[in-house]
Amino acid sequence: MTNLNKVLKERFGFNEFKPGQAAILEALIAGQNVVGILPTGGGKSLIYQMMGSLRPGVVLIVSPLLSLMQDQVGRLNFLGEAKAIALNSTLDQQTRTDVLRHLGDFHYIFVSPEMLTNPSIQRALRQVQINLMVVDEAHTIVSWGPDFRPEYLQLAAIHAQLNSPQLLLLTATATQKMLASMLTVMQLAVQHTKIVRLSVNRENIY
Repeated sequence: MTNLNKVLKERFGFNEFKPGQAAILEALIAGQNVVGILPTGGGKSLIYQMMGSLRPGVVLIVSPLLSLMQDQVGRLNFLGEAKAIALNSTLDQQTRTDVLRHLGDFHYIFVSPEMLTNPSIQRALRQVQINLMVVDEAHTIVSWGPDFRPEYLQLAAIHAQLNSPQLLLLTATATQKMLASMLTVMQLAVQHTKIVRLSVNRENIY
């Protein structure tokens, strides 16, 4: 069994996990698809960062906002992880072409759902080993997808086209109805999916 606390300390400098983090990691290591509903500040990004340290292959993170992608790449760079990139509109065509040619060299790839529908990006991703596919801010699948970002509704089909890598959905915002809708859109059977839900109430906020 992987010593998660040892990796947490040596790689990330923390002495203990926040609530929910270890349960999600253990489920992922066991091979389950997971939905993690943790409060803001609950350390959701550390979960997929750790999975990138625990297993080989690319961690593919579907992220809704350009600023969020850039922030996460910057945090990984700060931790000494140089092989992280955001595949988005800030890359010129030549840089994007070069990145796609060497996609397997990266450990963490952040991408918007719109960019993920690009056939050339899908072709490149099918050539690499995907450690984990993460949908960050996963409530946007149902809160944005039906209205103005329909690409979110294509994620299940894209996931299948990428050879169905293990899935991790992360959010701080999901009612029971939203959770059920997320599972339906992503074609995840509830009996085969680990749900880790913590209260989003924070004592310091009224």
